[in-house]
Amino acid sequence: VTDRTTTVVSPTAPLAMFPRPRNAARAAAHVARYGRWQSTLHAANAPSHVAGSDLPFAALKEKAMTHTTHLGRHRAINLAAGAAALPLEVLERAASSFVETDHSGMSVAEMGYRTKPFHRIMERAENSLRDFLRIPDSHEVHFFNGGATLQFAAIPLNLLGGVNEGKRANYLMSGHWSEKARNEAQLFGEVKEVAVDPKGLYFEIPDSKTWDMDPNGAYFHYTSADTRQGLEIRDFDFAAIPAGMPVCCDASANLGSAPIDVSKYGVLYAASHKNFSTAGVCYSIIRRDLISKDTQMKAIPTMCNWSTFQNAPNKIYNVPVLMSVWIGAMNTEWMIERGGVEAFQDLAITRSRLLYDLIDNSDGFYNTFVNDEAFRSRMQVVFTIGTGSGRDHDLVEKFLEKANDELGWLDIRSHPLGLPSDAIRVTMYNHQTLETIKVVRDFMHEFQKEHFDRDMYSFEMPKDNRPAAMA
Repeated sequence: VTDRTTTVVSPTAPLAMFPRPRNAARAAAHVARYGRWQSTLHAANAPSHVAGSDLPFAALKEKAMTHTTHLGRHRAINLAAGAAALPLEVLERAASSFVETDHSGMSVAEMGYRTKPFHRIMERAENSLRDFLRIPDSHEVHFFNGGATLQFAAIPLNLLGGVNEGKRANYLMSGHWSEKARNEAQLFGEVKEVAVDPKGLYFEIPDSKTWDMDPNGAYFHYTSADTRQGLEIRDFDFAAIPAGMPVCCDASANLGSAPIDVSKYGVLYAASHKNFSTAGVCYSIIRRDLISKDTQMKAIPTMCNWSTFQNAPNKIYNVPVLMSVWIGAMNTEWMIERGGVEAFQDLAITRSRLLYDLIDNSDGFYNTFVNDEAFRSRMQVVFTIGTGSGRDHDLVEKFLEKANDELGWLDIRSHPLGLPSDAIRVTMYNHQTLETIKVVRDFMHEFQKEHFDRDMYSFEMPKDNRPAAMA
């Protein structure tokens, strides 16, 4: 029955019987404007720099050094720090199962959180993560909404109340993301900052023997890899932490890239969109005894309340981002198939060495900011050209414009690190292919050959002569 406002369709009606939308012309105009490639962003609040070329990928891929080829597909040079590159095999598997997921008769995108298919995916994701990271039974696994940033607040809200009220929290300062975590904690309690760099650059971490912390603090927090300057803490000194003090770690940028002893952590958490899945959730591994109302603050938002989620049926209190959890489950299984954490550690070493070896043998043309091998990140290689100032500033811009604008590399430009020029950052999380980094290396080599001035760069730049920002 059809009138001006209502259409009632029989359940057996063929698809052709559904009425054509009344605003078809408007919808078509919208698709024409927004559903195709555009070189210009129209949003008033669009960021000043958005990674990528003005050319569509279909045109870019005709050029050299714009893509790799895998499983018969051309893939962009995606160096984004999040959401980051994912394995093509996993994406293909997800694509083939999206409409009909796990023989359920429905898509993962439409599963209700009270249905068995939904719960099977959640359990599959937890089991594969436990297997991959060898998580002991003493620790609970949660897939919280909100990414790691929400856990910046959840940690103090769960650990600085009750019997811990009035205690301070120790935060090791190591860069931008440790500052973000500290800032959030300061909203809820007093923070003792450890190993502060007065310049705010954090190109190295002081010896743990010099760390000045509150021995009676409620917990100790650190960030295992800071993405801006390319610093990574792989061998954390647990012996430096007072006995009984829980260690909390934001491992968003390097979880799964090296073996770790999960049992040593009170809280180990990582945003999903860097090393495991797409955006939406935070992989949170929490020692069971820390999930307690005894240490919670009196006023704690539900979405930050670990106890509320832990005590909910199957640990699901509200609807998590199942799409992210599902892709993460398939991805973790894929990583296990390829040899587990040890295999991805080998890959991380091999990938990063491709670039570090070129930089270290460039006669000063390229320079990293973090130079101590113990702290050089395998996840991000961050560097500049020469001093990054003066004529070198111009070369940095030329490098970035060529890589971003002409070749369409994604997210090669990073934040300034005490220099006039932006930093150059190559992100290589767990799923970044070796072939992609070989393209980057080859471009760097060609750029150096084209612009190398032996009078300026044919020396090993002494540390004492480097700009203050890099010293």
